[in-house]
Amino acid sequence: MKNLLLPLLITLSTTILAKTPVSLFGVNLNDNILNYVTSKELQSKFEDYVKGFHTIRLKNPPKNNQYLFDSLFVTFDVNNKIGNVKAQKVFRNIDTCSKVETNARTSLMRKFNIEFERNPLVNYGFSKYIKGYDIGTECRVFSDDITALFIFINKEEYSDKYNEHLDSII
Repeated sequence: MKNLLLPLLITLSTTILAKTPVSLFGVNLNDNILNYVTSKELQSKFEDYVKGFHTIRLKNPPKNNQYLFDSLFVTFDVNNKIGNVKAQKVFRNIDTCSKVETNARTSLMRKFNIEFERNPLVNYGFSKYIKGYDIGTECRVFSDDITALFIFINKEEYSDKYNEHLDSII
């Protein structure tokens, strides 16, 4: 009985002590996209691959972190409510990306008091679901000399639709 109780207590205490992640690099989920871009900038939005959402690259992110991202993308629904924030940094090889990913993941673990789990669908990906939100990191290899680090946070609604999208193309 003790062997079953200990993992349960650890899981519950981790969940209770974990901070709910609701922002990334100064962009808050559930905010109106117009808090971060002008109406004119909003015209440069493009359709996200998740139906019902649009994405825009922020020209002036609230927090600029050249070490962790080259571009900061924000995805929002038809009501302009933010459902996803994704930072992207491009590298020439997986080794460099992996080192930066490890540092970013460690920083997020400290900030939110969480432990990431390896994403079984992605070779170099980690994520954590906490109270209606997904947060994660991933190195994605595009070619021999292009690898990108993605750091993201999603509302559950966006994650569910993203997973439906993946299921439809697999």
